[in-house]
Amino acid sequence: MRLFFYIFIFSQLLNSLVLFAEKVQKGSQELNTIRWEKVQKSHKQEKIIWKSYKDDKSYFQREIDVLPEIKTLNDYRNKNNDIFQKTLNERNILPDYGGITVSNALIPEAGTTQINLDYDSKGNMFGFYGYSFSNLFQLELSTGSFNDVNLVDNKYSSFQSTYLSKNKLNYKIGGKFLITNPQNNDLFWMALRTSLGSNDQLNKGYLITELINTFKLNDKFAFNFSPKYFYSEIKSFGGLGVSSYINLLDNLQLIPEMNISLNSDSDFASSLGLRYSFQPGKSIDLYYSNSAGVQDIGQLLEDKKYRVGIRLNFLY
Repeated sequence: MRLFFYIFIFSQLLNSLVLFAEKVQKGSQELNTIRWEKVQKSHKQEKIIWKSYKDDKSYFQREIDVLPEIKTLNDYRNKNNDIFQKTLNERNILPDYGGITVSNALIPEAGTTQINLDYDSKGNMFGFYGYSFSNLFQLELSTGSFNDVNLVDNKYSSFQSTYLSKNKLNYKIGGKFLITNPQNNDLFWMALRTSLGSNDQLNKGYLITELINTFKLNDKFAFNFSPKYFYSEIKSFGGLGVSSYINLLDNLQLIPEMNISLNSDSDFASSLGLRYSFQPGKSIDLYYSNSAGVQDIGQLLEDKKYRVGIRLNFLY
């Protein structure tokens, strides 16, 4: 299964390179320059009369022929720029808050601060801070603690005692970089997200990397799939996150999610969230999940029991 994971990552990276190469190969057609000659001078009017070089009127004819095409091309570009801009900014701000256990590839507008606060019925608490330095890069900081985790797979016992045990604070720093974007005529959003984390007691570090892909099918539905890989001194494993955004109303969204761990005994963690935006830049999520936690380190691991959680989202 790990081999499949690596092949999938490589194919996605190769696809992005092909898209970039196609753009580079698009050449621009050069227009002929105008050549003029001075033919006579009118002494009465004291003006210089000009005409096309060697009576070559083809240039003007070409200009007349090309003008409608240029106008059509400009209208097309302006129309599609409006579409792509609407796709990013006016489509729906709700996905900009991110997912619950599966991320999306969208990055809030440059200069935007993003804050998420989570708490669930088992006592797990998490906090997230993000700042968009540009439309392509977001800095991410997060922290949180797990409580009452009981994993389905017993082979993660040492991993659980290190990172998921009670009263141990985990923190991480990372970033998300946008690779493809519909505003640049790409078909979908793709972003690379990487984080370095540790805990406050044992100083056991870990690395999480994911390649996030977000597709918009129409104004009501979008979906994400995100290959993930977790590495630590204790245990390493890969997984796949899949989610969708279903717009019920302009300010109400349903978010089903699942995370599958790609190992011999695959964990299957699922979540169902309902997001309500009560003010511009502010929303609340209610979710039902059996993931060990909504923080990166617990998203791919299945707990024996479901929990109910609440998340507050802020963008400003």
